Amino acid sequence: MRDVPSQGQAFVADARPGVPAIDIQGVGKTFATDPVGTAPVLGSIDLSIRDNEFVVLLGRSGCGKTTLLNIVAGLEAPTSGQVLVAGRPVTGPGGGKGMVFQQNALFPWLTARANVMFAAENRGLGRGEATLLASDLLRLVGLEGVDAKYPAELSGGMQQRVAIARALALDPAILLMDEPFGALDEITRNEMQDELLRVWQARQKTVLFVTHSIWEALMLADRVVVLASRPGRIVLEQEISALRPRSRSSLPLVALHEAIWEALRER
Repeated sequence: MRDVPSQGQAFVADARPGVPAIDIQGVGKTFATDPVGTAPVLGSIDLSIRDNEFVVLLGRSGCGKTTLLNIVAGLEAPTSGQVLVAGRPVTGPGGGKGMVFQQNALFPWLTARANVMFAAENRGLGRGEATLLASDLLRLVGLEGVDAKYPAELSGGMQQRVAIARALALDPAILLMDEPFGALDEITRNEMQDELLRVWQARQKTVLFVTHSIWEALMLADRVVVLASRPGRIVLEQEISALRPRSRSSLPLVALHEAIWEALRER
């Protein structure tokens, strides 16, 4: 795949050596609609993520993991604290960050190739370059030959592959993923996990991935960060040193699954 410079690349290239790709500093969040006396959605979250690290935020529904992801993305502002990307405060979307949602949010009136081209052209590529890049990225995510198909003609897993290709078309240094496989059946979900790891290893992005599945976290992550709710807070951080591809029958991973399950049950 050809490398095309982007604003996202330039943004992160300016970072000083040793500066975290993402630095979450004392981030708290309270919504104005919360009843008086309700604990905040997020307490005070401190978390640093290294360049090219794959970090999974894991927790029950309502623990604030999606809110934290949206704050990192610049889609929401924290009530307290700040997020730095490559040493610079996050003030809004963009700036080297790409987002993939649970619902793929593809444009139904555009083909797979046109959906990816839309992102490429949005970052300033000409139509010819965008067309070539879209073909390259669809091939990268295993969708060669579906360029002319519309989202309604694709399976759920294929739609998510297009969504990932579209996010990569922005060439972000950081990929933010909010339960992107949550709506898929178990077999397709496992296949998509393998596909994501293959793409991540090929493109070397920093990934912050949200899930409520312990096994998904264990299959994907360099590091699992477990959140408990009200106030949202980190209750466990676990490095995963097992080589990929990983097996659910691995005894060390089974033991980690039990430890994480106990952390979730106790909070």
